[in-house]
Amino acid sequence: VLTKLTGVQEMNQAERLKSYIKGVPKAELHLHIEGTLEPELAFRIGERNGVRLEGTVESHRKRRQSFKDLQDFLDLYYEACSVLQKEEDFYDLMYSYLRRAAVDNVFVAEIFFDPQTHVERGVPFDVVVNGLHRALVDGYRDFSIKGSLIMCFLRHLSEEAAIETLEQARPHLDKIVGVGLDSGELGNPPKKFERVYKMATNLGLKPVAHAGEEAGPDYIWEALDVLHVKRIDHGVQCLKDPRLVERLVSEQVPLTVCPLSNQKLQVYARYFGGRNITKELLDKGLRVTINSDDPAYFGGYITDNFLSAAAETGLTVKDVYAICRNAFSSTFLPQIEKEHYLRELEHFNVALGCAAPPRSISIFGSRSAQPGSEAYEIAREAAKLFASRGFRVVNGGYSGIMEATSKGAAEGMSTTGQLQAKGVGGIQGVLAPRVFRQRKPLGNSFLTHRMIARNLSDRIHRVFRCSEYFLVFGGTVGTITELMVVWNAATLRPLYGGIPQKIFLWRPFWEKAFLDFTTATKVYAADMALFQFVDSAEETLELIEKDLAERAKTTVV
Repeated sequence: VLTKLTGVQEMNQAERLKSYIKGVPKAELHLHIEGTLEPELAFRIGERNGVRLEGTVESHRKRRQSFKDLQDFLDLYYEACSVLQKEEDFYDLMYSYLRRAAVDNVFVAEIFFDPQTHVERGVPFDVVVNGLHRALVDGYRDFSIKGSLIMCFLRHLSEEAAIETLEQARPHLDKIVGVGLDSGELGNPPKKFERVYKMATNLGLKPVAHAGEEAGPDYIWEALDVLHVKRIDHGVQCLKDPRLVERLVSEQVPLTVCPLSNQKLQVYARYFGGRNITKELLDKGLRVTINSDDPAYFGGYITDNFLSAAAETGLTVKDVYAICRNAFSSTFLPQIEKEHYLRELEHFNVALGCAAPPRSISIFGSRSAQPGSEAYEIAREAAKLFASRGFRVVNGGYSGIMEATSKGAAEGMSTTGQLQAKGVGGIQGVLAPRVFRQRKPLGNSFLTHRMIARNLSDRIHRVFRCSEYFLVFGGTVGTITELMVVWNAATLRPLYGGIPQKIFLWRPFWEKAFLDFTTATKVYAADMALFQFVDSAEETLELIEKDLAERAKTTVV
């Protein structure tokens, strides 16, 4: 979580919702990169290229405060785009957006660009797409945002012009994931572009289209039945046609809704009596996502759009979660990557106490404990107890305490018939790369699940992500390192609105040494509160079950 939040336990309901919105992982599916061109950047690029814009930065800001309709906005939009001429301009434009999106915890962004806007001014297609793509590569490295490009056709131009643009895109299809349709909607129906959409989909590009923003439901029908789109951009006019709503719900067609855009362009005022209809769409079962469209013109980026919709329509944490889940599920990523981001969303909910934590415990300790030794047998019995109660047992996957807990968990699972049950219990080995590359088979023979880390720090991070509860037996440098990393991560959670994981230390080994260490280093009392000394597995289990019950009272998703 990148955005600092207030402690969840100290919030009222409104504050908790606002905090949740700021921190929740997001996917942005409806954003025009040219619409992120802030006045400051526009004037800076214009000065660099010798292009003079009328007025000042402040006058441009004022002009962006209100629009009569879509066309009024587009006139200013195309004027600002005139400064974009070189590859570095498009790089700066995209990189600036990604840097801003990182603040909003955007994890995935599928971004529109309008090559015709630039090519008709004499800017080569290659210059546009190469600058944008290079920034996406750097943005993934610097901000961990998975970005991709959707090439839009300007619907006020001819289909022949769109076909020419598609031909120009052929050498760059590895950089483009889909095609879209934008610009002035009224009088430019989707069927006008039937041929070029068929050509684009034959090339493997995913089709989407703006429909039902200002024009009626018939444009949405055409986008679905003529262009065969995978997503409808805007789509708010579907509410005028119950039969269309029924189809969109039945087929779970994503709608990329943009609340601040609809407000600024008077869509709500002209068609819906001034009301924000985001929750109305969601409550009908439509697959709603929230996006920012052209944030430099409409008063806010994606978090601002969520906050606006929440304030005006009464969205709940559960609603926001559903919208974010819709967005990740509606991306054009491979299914395996969708699942990755959905897990990130689930982990966020667990960390903030909005979702029940998994019944999972990470147990670690010395690698040198031998079968039959006191430490080995205590760890084995502890794992056996937890596994028999449906917990997944997580460890480092190899010898010593790792083997003891794996063996004990297998015994506990077999006594309850869970050993072959999918998704219940299990023995998770998180394997360090320096070990797994030298040993076969991977991990000890009791593991039911194996996770291979990229490096040592990644291994500890993965162990940390697998559990909310940790039981630490005695050990040496490796165990102490793992404990310090887990402790550090747990102390950070409350600073970001989360509930810290619980760390249980085996009293016979840790009490004196740990208290001596924390006294000498003057550890804060609040950080010490994250630990609890335990004398038995039964005591640990009782404390964890009590914590799970308490956290269940606050879950909302």
